[in-house]
Amino acid sequence: MELMNQETVFVPQFDPQKMNGKLTYKVIIKSDYVRNDGTCALYLQIYLNKRKRIPLYISVKPEEFDRKKQRIIKRCKYYKDYNLIIEKKLADINKIEVNYRLNNQSLTLDRLLEELEQPSLRVDYLAFAKRILESQKDVLKESTYKQQKGALSKIEKFKSPLYFYDINEQFLIDFRSWMKNKEKNKPATIEGTIKNFKKYLHVANKKGINTELKFDDISVKKMTGDRLFLLPNELKLLVDYRNSQFVKDSHKNILSRFLFSCFTGIRISDIENITEENFIGDHLVFTMQKTSKFIRIKLNNYAKQMVNFPKLWDGEYTREHINRELKTIANQLGIKKRLYFHSSRHTFATNFLISGGRIENLQKLLGHSEIKETMIYVHIVERITDDQIDLMNDLFK
Repeated sequence: MELMNQETVFVPQFDPQKMNGKLTYKVIIKSDYVRNDGTCALYLQIYLNKRKRIPLYISVKPEEFDRKKQRIIKRCKYYKDYNLIIEKKLADINKIEVNYRLNNQSLTLDRLLEELEQPSLRVDYLAFAKRILESQKDVLKESTYKQQKGALSKIEKFKSPLYFYDINEQFLIDFRSWMKNKEKNKPATIEGTIKNFKKYLHVANKKGINTELKFDDISVKKMTGDRLFLLPNELKLLVDYRNSQFVKDSHKNILSRFLFSCFTGIRISDIENITEENFIGDHLVFTMQKTSKFIRIKLNNYAKQMVNFPKLWDGEYTREHINRELKTIANQLGIKKRLYFHSSRHTFATNFLISGGRIENLQKLLGHSEIKETMIYVHIVERITDDQIDLMNDLFK
């Protein structure tokens, strides 16, 4: 069916209090530049306070374009297909315009061009969230970026595409159930993922994207998470394996990082960023990636053994690979715990207190803002039996 009865210029009317200017747009042919095949490119010319031309990636001969009707005539072999492309682009603009007007939002040329480039952003939650995350990459801490990217990957694994109209109470129930029963995620992991999901839903709702379930309908439980840690005898097993002649190179490399953290309490994000320059005499001095706090830690002999200057550690490994290998190593050594890198930080904190360290000093070493964060380890130590505490008397002998 031919679409030849459209108006020459489309001029939608907007509430002048909500628009930055009058929006007009039309299809034009750039006849001042003729290609070798005799064709000229078509553009969509938009004006909203300033002008912008968007290529339609269509080229026809000047006599095949009706300037008044802004359509390709039958003389062109592909006139039907080309006209469909034109109609689709005009419909996209109209849809964006109506959406902004109904949501009482101001439409700018930059916003219009962004949504024309990726129309799925107002339809698919995942496309929207990924775009927002990437736009914030330069201002987010690397650890925060990776954590949020991981959460979006988990959402994508559960349901992709995830349309905004699918976000309701039942979706949230099903998603929580899937993480708990299928993925076997811990409560802290589940709540952390929901927190990230809520963040991008909040941004979407603020941008006028309506969803049945709003961001403020979602409650996220504050979780402290499991504090999995190693006792001295388990720590000794890892040290002995790391120093043995039978250890795989990759296992030695990974254990060097992990055990260094067990003896210093630093996070994997800091392990990834410290260099030889951060070592001054017997001390490690650095600025925490997560909190931006300056930390000074005196290194014990065990920590020093885990570092190989000037490169510090050999091998390049993703965090996911490190966590998988730590579980493999623990299983191989008969340690009945599902190790992950952050358990090294818990190991340091717990053994520091078991060995008689003061809670105020531990707070400084861990970089905690409030003492109540550090007090969690006091409660853990109180639950350890006297026999287990006595193991510290013969540490690594």
